[in-house]
Amino acid sequence: MATQPAFLLYLGSVIVLVVLLILYFAPRCGHTNVLVFTGICSLMGSLSVMSVKALGTALKLTFEGKNQLVYLETWFFMFIVATCVIIQMNYLNKALDMFNTAVVSPIYFVMFTSLTIIASVILFKVSMHLYPLHCLPDSSVVTVKL
Repeated sequence: MATQPAFLLYLGSVIVLVVLLILYFAPRCGHTNVLVFTGICSLMGSLSVMSVKALGTALKLTFEGKNQLVYLETWFFMFIVATCVIIQMNYLNKALDMFNTAVVSPIYFVMFTSLTIIASVILFKVSMHLYPLHCLPDSSVVTVKL
C-alpha cells in the first residue's frame, strides 16, 4: 500500500514541506512562530505512525511464523521510524525551549492528529463519504415533526 501513487504523493509533499520548513522557515521565523517547529514535528509524526503500522504488521507476521526480518522493507521501515522520531523529538524540544508548553502542546496535538488521519485515509483508502441514514437501524422509524 505504501507504493500507491496517492500515498507517494503525500510522502513527497511531506518531505518537501519538512525540508522547506527546516531550511527556509526555521532560521527566519522559527523563533517567533510556533507553527514552524510544530509543523515539522507533526509532518514527521504522520510518517512515523504510518511506518510503525507497517513495522507492527511485519512483527506480527514474524511472530506468527512468517519471518519478515529477511525482507529489506522491514529494515527500511525500522530506519524510517528511527529517523522520524529523532527529527520529531529534536524539533519538539526546540519548540518547547522557545514557547510555553500550554501553547505548543495543543497545537502539536491537533496538527499531529489531523495529519496522521489524513495519512491513514490516503494510505488505507478510507472512504470519506458519510451516509448518516445508513447508520440508523430502520430509516422508517425516524419521523420529522414540523
